[in-house]
Amino acid sequence: MAQIRIREGFENQILYVIPRPMLPRFSEHPLIHPLMPTDVGWYPEARFHYCERENGANEHILILCVRGSGWYDMNGERGTLHTNQALLIPRNTPHVYWASEATPWSIYWVHFTGSSADFFAHQLAEGEPTLAVDENAMSTLTHLFDECCKALMTGFLLERMIYASQTLHHLLGCLFFNNRAFSPTLQTSRFHNLDSTLAYLHHHVRKPLTLADMARHAALSLSHFSRLFKEQTGYSPMDYFIHLKVQHACQLLFLTSMTVREIGYELGYEDPAYFSRLFKKVVGISPTEYRNRPRGEIGERFERPARSWD
Repeated sequence: MAQIRIREGFENQILYVIPRPMLPRFSEHPLIHPLMPTDVGWYPEARFHYCERENGANEHILILCVRGSGWYDMNGERGTLHTNQALLIPRNTPHVYWASEATPWSIYWVHFTGSSADFFAHQLAEGEPTLAVDENAMSTLTHLFDECCKALMTGFLLERMIYASQTLHHLLGCLFFNNRAFSPTLQTSRFHNLDSTLAYLHHHVRKPLTLADMARHAALSLSHFSRLFKEQTGYSPMDYFIHLKVQHACQLLFLTSMTVREIGYELGYEDPAYFSRLFKKVVGISPTEYRNRPRGEIGERFERPARSWD
């Protein structure tokens, strides 16, 4: 460990600390209460950076390593933080962290609290405080960190704090739920991304595709395709496709004068009675009832597929 220790004061650094007497007023706002950044900063090439908190911090701490490397020690467990990794330190956890002298890190960091903060802070397994960040997620995260800093640049105004809070929510959501290097579901899609298959289903919504057609397009076996599809969308392939068809049928019922028979045929169903039964199973009412009801009174059983494609 380097003998020189610097906590802050690096060239071109950014540092914003919300005055503690202001925090209670901000935390009462409904848009800030769930997740409030209390400190945020950027330390580029922070040679000799060193920070020690014997009793931890009152807030959770997230450190994103953009370049270089460093070390951390939490509860007697030491580890390394590399480029394209993030370190999450739960509140009230004693810790030390410091930059490598040979390859000093460039890091974004934020302290945060709020009613949703614990949820995000416990996304990592106990004893595993770091996570990898893929290239796309890293680009988004650095942009959002910059946005947080810019939000506080003009002063600690309520509207800027609201924006910083919402930006932090987006940032943490990206880190844990849109990061292929971490999310278990997205990790699966690293080996086979189904985006093109979902687009294929959307663009062939009028055709009577079979499960074999879908698996063939994805170049996977039927069983492998079905498993991956369910993991990534929450639907079986055929259920997803049926929901797409019913969603399209709803649009045609509202926007055209086509008969139910014509709409069913348009979507690949030659038997209008079967199409009506299928529609009612998904939506909760028949196609005719759906067409005749005001939009605001349509039942809520119909759940649209997770993704929509142009």
